Amino acid sequence: MIDRRELIQRAAMAMGGALSSGAIAGVLGGCVSTPPVQGKAPAPPRFFTADEQATVTVMAEQIIPRTNTPGAIDLGVPAFIDRMMADFYLPRMQGVVRAGVVKVDADAQTKYGKKFVALTSDQQIELMKVYDAEQVAVGRQQPPAPDPHFFRIVKELTTLGYFTTEIGATKVLRYDPTPGPYRGDIPVGKTWAT
Repeated sequence: MIDRRELIQRAAMAMGGALSSGAIAGVLGGCVSTPPVQGKAPAPPRFFTADEQATVTVMAEQIIPRTNTPGAIDLGVPAFIDRMMADFYLPRMQGVVRAGVVKVDADAQTKYGKKFVALTSDQQIELMKVYDAEQVAVGRQQPPAPDPHFFRIVKELTTLGYFTTEIGATKVLRYDPTPGPYRGDIPVGKTWAT
C-alpha cells in the first residue's frame, strides 16, 4: 500500500519535481480522485460553473486521454480539480484559474466561433498548446511572475489527480511495493562505529 507522502513524491516526479502549496495541502488534506459511479449523475461542481466545469473536463481529458489505460475522466479527475479549487486553493489562485478557464472559451469563440467543448479534438489541442507555451514563458520570467499561469495549475491538478488514484499510482506508474528482490541471507560483515 502506498502512503500519501509517497503518492505526493511520485506525482511530483511525474510532473517534473514541483507541486504548488495548494496541491500539497489538498492531497495531505485527503482530497482524492474518485471514479464516477456507473449510472449515477456526477455531483454538481462546487467551485466552477457548469460551463467552466465542462471546459475543465475536456482539458483534463486532452491532457490525459483514454488509451489502453483509463483517461482523466474515467478516474474522476475533473471532480477532483473542482474540489481542490473549492477547498484548498486561496482566493487569489482561484481567481487566476477561473479567469483562465473563462479565457479558454473566449479564445475558442474568437478563433473558431464555438465554445471550447464544441471544438474538434485537434482545435482543442491547438489552443492548449498556446496556453502551454504561455505557461512555460511565465515560468521563465525574471523576476518571477507573481502568479502562475492558469494552465500550469490545470495541468498540475490533472496529473496529481490522475497519479494519486490507485490505477494511476500502480498501473500507469511503475510500482514495486518493496524495491529490489528480498535476500535475507546476505552476510553483513563488520559494522563501523563511526
